[in-house]
Amino acid sequence: MKDSLRRLNPFVIAAIAAVTASACAIVIIGSLQQDSNKTDVVLDQPGVYQEPGIGTNAPVVGKQLKNADVQDLNDGSVNTSTLFTDGKPALINYWFSNCQPCKREMPALQAAFAQYGTQVNFVGINTQDSPEIASSFVEDIGVTYKILRDPNGESVVANGVSTFPTTFFVNAAGTIIKQIAGELTADDITAALKELGVQ
Repeated sequence: MKDSLRRLNPFVIAAIAAVTASACAIVIIGSLQQDSNKTDVVLDQPGVYQEPGIGTNAPVVGKQLKNADVQDLNDGSVNTSTLFTDGKPALINYWFSNCQPCKREMPALQAAFAQYGTQVNFVGINTQDSPEIASSFVEDIGVTYKILRDPNGESVVANGVSTFPTTFFVNAAGTIIKQIAGELTADDITAALKELGVQ
């Protein structure tokens, strides 16, 4: 037997080794493909590929602001529909205290409120903080416009907000005229208020 193996052509031995290696590779690749086919993503519409990504706000410009029950800083219930009972447009800013861009833009919002507050309802909607933390935060910064809280996420979900800060500029009829995601500058606020007809 040993003699017959020694007499085998080296090319035959190489061919046997190659076939064996190929078979092993096929088994390994097949098992990896089975693992890669496992996924946590569920397609809710056939033909639409979904994958996790960076959160973005829903496109709501031109739509009515969806009303929601939120709270004031004393835990009293407030419906956002009451923001439009005086015939004024509104600036609605979604924020929370650990959001650094939210913090940086607040002085610009406060300055705009001091200038335009008789023509526009300025409202900050806090999305994460307790009444005590939200109150202390706005007091430290010197914010005097209306602050509400959305502890259950009703307003956030209803209006498709997923990034912070996000600001809506809403006309007196409750239609969202402009939506800005990210930190506002004084110029951003002035330009958006002009789109609402505020001079």
